[in-house]
Amino acid sequence: MSGGELLEVLHRTVRHFFRNLRQWLDALPDPRDVSRITYPLRSLLWVGTLMFVFHLSGRRRLSHDFNSEGALPNLNALAETDLRTLPHPDTLAYLLERLSPDGLDRLRTRMVRTLLRKRCLERFRLFERYYLVAIDATGYLSSRKPHCDRCLRETLSPGVTLYYHAALEAKLVCANGLVLSLGTEFLQNTEGQDKQDCELKAFYRFLPRLRAAFPQLPICLLLDGLYLNQHVLSLANQHRCQWIITFKEGSLPDAYSEFQALRTLSPHQQIETTDGIVRCRHSWVNNLVHAQHRFHALECQETDADGKPTRFLWATSFLVTAANVKTLSQGGRLRWKIENEGFNTQKNGGYRLEHAYSNNWQAAQNFYLLTQLAHLMHQLMAK
Repeated sequence: MSGGELLEVLHRTVRHFFRNLRQWLDALPDPRDVSRITYPLRSLLWVGTLMFVFHLSGRRRLSHDFNSEGALPNLNALAETDLRTLPHPDTLAYLLERLSPDGLDRLRTRMVRTLLRKRCLERFRLFERYYLVAIDATGYLSSRKPHCDRCLRETLSPGVTLYYHAALEAKLVCANGLVLSLGTEFLQNTEGQDKQDCELKAFYRFLPRLRAAFPQLPICLLLDGLYLNQHVLSLANQHRCQWIITFKEGSLPDAYSEFQALRTLSPHQQIETTDGIVRCRHSWVNNLVHAQHRFHALECQETDADGKPTRFLWATSFLVTAANVKTLSQGGRLRWKIENEGFNTQKNGGYRLEHAYSNNWQAAQNFYLLTQLAHLMHQLMAK
């Protein structure tokens, strides 16, 4: 697809799903001196978004790759402006160094709420009710030198320190491959902080904010084994979230041992299925206990045509039965999409998530959020 064709499809996609996008962009507070600006805020944010939609390798590529006869008319069509010249990449950086990331975060929330309101994603719900939301952290910048004063640090060897940034992401995952960013919590060190920020601390801050952004959304969290602890379960219950969490032996050793023992004593809580190639045996045990929490566990053991076994095990807030064990297993396995269609695509699929688009911490956050908006639009175009 040529650049012009891609822009045409993007324009149609935006008009179809987000008719009020111009008003949403114009509602963002502009931190610049409005009496001295040449380029409206919405035009610069569109330039930043297009940099990721077109998979450009960096800010400087905007001056080269956008220097074509059709670039300016197409930008004016998307942004609904009448610009006479294209903005310089440094003009975009100047804006993003001053723009609060909260504005782009609210813009993303409005876009996802619109998709939900239009019922675009209803057919991908678990039990025709719960939207599957995978939450995980990813590193996106790393260097042997500090990027900024918010860097996390890791000692690789005596005298060798790695400085990096990471973000906790919540993505709505769908069986058809859609992975839409719902929210971001940046991991960061602050002055006077005794211990480094970490993934679990970020989750404890983030889940209340996610629920506030989507107060009525029926959510089922998909989490890895790191999150199977008392604090996470209490927080999920407090914010009305169901959950399916990878259940590893080291997570809750006593509950894991109890599951292993009760599974062998409960042959009536097993079913086997086959699709002609892969044989699958589902087992489950209900009413396991950790602290004051009662939860349930299900196991899926697959054997492929070559006899190779694969085992999956989850803890869940749903009572498991023969009628729903297969559906729960399919839901739990969608968690990997945040790694593949989510982080891996953004790092290796042209978005260059790990590229340092700015050494300014505020601008770096805004570039990250523009990546999420561009990926959302690109997926809607493709699907």
